[in-house]
Amino acid sequence: MKEDLKGSANIYQEYWDIVDKSLNEGSDAGYKMAIIETEKILTLAFKEKKIPGDSNLEKINNFLEFIKNPEKLKYSHAMYERIINEPGFRISSEDTKEIVLGYYKAINDITNIKSKNISIGKKVDYFFKNNFKKYSFKPKMIFIYLFIFFLLIFISTETSLGIEIAGSFVAFTRFLFYTVIFGLLKVSIIFILVIGALYYLQHKLKK
Repeated sequence: MKEDLKGSANIYQEYWDIVDKSLNEGSDAGYKMAIIETEKILTLAFKEKKIPGDSNLEKINNFLEFIKNPEKLKYSHAMYERIINEPGFRISSEDTKEIVLGYYKAINDITNIKSKNISIGKKVDYFFKNNFKKYSFKPKMIFIYLFIFFLLIFISTETSLGIEIAGSFVAFTRFLFYTVIFGLLKVSIIFILVIGALYYLQHKLKK
């Protein structure tokens, strides 16, 4: 099997040696272990490239355009899932070698990709997926909101209708702050002073 494994993915040689050793056992357990260990190498490659995703399948889908034979990788990963989840699942030596080779070529694609080959849009997408997982919004939506925001600013400063609307909004804001809020604040202060004075008088009369 080693003669088939040539490329950048050999930076994980110590892990591939474990895969090769498992294959050479020539047993069903050895074949399964070879695939499981290869999946671990895929996980490591994704981690080093900071590919976002909560599972390797999600990461595969996020990195799909950079993998030359994505369907083969998906098949290899599907076989891994069957090994993990299906009791008694069996696999032949030839199938195992094909699966491991599919993994290897994909890992080679992943390790070969350079930062300059990834578009700015994709990098932004990866950044948000890695750092804001709990939020459901997408980077595209952020750009849309920013565009709308700046468009509204342009309309409010460069068109007669926008200037009129902006003026009305400013007038309303001034009314809200200077009349309503300050009025409520004054009433609140007077109310507190009255309550305080009553409490003081009541306390003094008791004495």
